[in-house]
Formats: sequence, structure tokens, C-alpha cells
Amino acid sequence: MEWSSWQPVYLDIVGRLALSVEADRNATVLLTSLLRGIDPAPILFRLRNRIYNHEVVVCGAGPSLERHLRETAQMAELKDAAYIAADGAATAFLEQDRHCDVLVTDLDGNRGDLERVIKNGALPIVHAHGDNMDRVKQFVPTLKEALGSTQVEPTDRAFLWGGFTDGDRACHIALHYVPRHIVLAGMDFGTVVGRWSKPDRAFHYQADDRKKIKLEIAKELVSALLAETNVPYTQLR
Repeated sequence: MEWSSWQPVYLDIVGRLALSVEADRNATVLLTSLLRGIDPAPILFRLRNRIYNHEVVVCGAGPSLERHLRETAQMAELKDAAYIAADGAATAFLEQDRHCDVLVTDLDGNRGDLERVIKNGALPIVHAHGDNMDRVKQFVPTLKEALGSTQVEPTDRAFLWGGFTDGDRACHIALHYVPRHIVLAGMDFGTVVGRWSKPDRAFHYQADDRKKIKLEIAKELVSALLAETNVPYTQLR
């Protein structure tokens, strides 16, 4: 996505959540430096080839995810689909012994589970923002390959696909590479947060006021994205 198109959306989010643009930019500089030794070109090529003209299932970490993963496993048309896990959704994949092809993460999820799905073959797309720089410093140097993402001006290692939360960013990434059909799973956008979202949660839990705003933003971004795409989509309920 062009920065000029994303900037007004981003600045609206900054105002709603009192974010620091400077901190987001500093995080992008950090991520760029940590990824300097990894050539993104062949990884971007693989990402495009796995998504373009394929069935794609984007999995958020909402309370419905467990059920939706079971449902998609039974759908013959999704037998060869590419699965994209948004951050903590990786844990649900491991619980059901399912493979995901791409992991979109700002590193909020269970670190061990994130590492396991990457070891199992998921392509990691790591997002940097002002609040996760410590996790980025710890996690990114352990990766043999990864792509970076940002929510401010992009660099040659931190790309701007659009999106703010891991789930809606995963949708932006998927639709950028023009799948044949996209299925949205575990995308609830309600007031209950899936237990996979945070590593210290054993049960689904009520969103606090800030999380509610983030879920509202995610719903708005996904709705706008789906309204303008020509790609057929299904949102599981």
C-alpha cells in the first residue's frame, strides 16, 4: 500500500489510541536494521506464489477460531488452501495439529508457540510498532528468514501492506496477492477476546476499553477492505 493512501487511516488510529508516531518510526528503524542480513526478495516471491490464485484462509484469534479450524478441515475445497495465522492463532493451530503457511505477528502471542509454527514451516511476517520494540529485539535475531511490516513509512525491509491489528493486517496481506477466494476464520470483532491472544490466558476473556477500540478498528478496516476487493470472500460465523 502507498503511504499516501494509508497515512490518513493511520493518523485517525493514532488519534483514537493516543499512539506515538515517533515510537512507531523508531520501531521500524529497529526492525529494518535487524533484518538487514535477510534478502526479502525470494521470501516475497514465495509469499506471492502461495497466495496468488489459491484458496486462502485467514485466521484471527477470536473465540470462534477453534470451531472454524475444525470446519475448514472438513471442507474439500480448502484441502490445498494457504492458511495465514494472526499472531496468537498459532497456538490454536498447534492444539489441532494443523499447519499454517504464514504467521503475521507483532509477537504478543505465546513465544514458544510462535517459534514452533515457524519451525514447522510458517513464513513469519513480523510487525514492529512503538510498544513491542523489546520483543522485536529478542525475537527477530533468532529467525533465519522473515519479512518485516510497519504501520508508518515503509523501508526496504519493513513493508507497508496496510492494517493495524494482526488479523486485519493478515487480510490486507492476503488480498494484496490476489487469492482466488478468501475465507475469514476466527474474526469475531466482539467484546470477548480469544484465549490464544495472550500467553497468560487459559480462557476467553472480556476486552478492556482499549482492546474494544482496537477490535472496532479491525472491523472497520476489514469491512472497508472487503467492500473494495473483487476477490470472492466468505466470513465464517
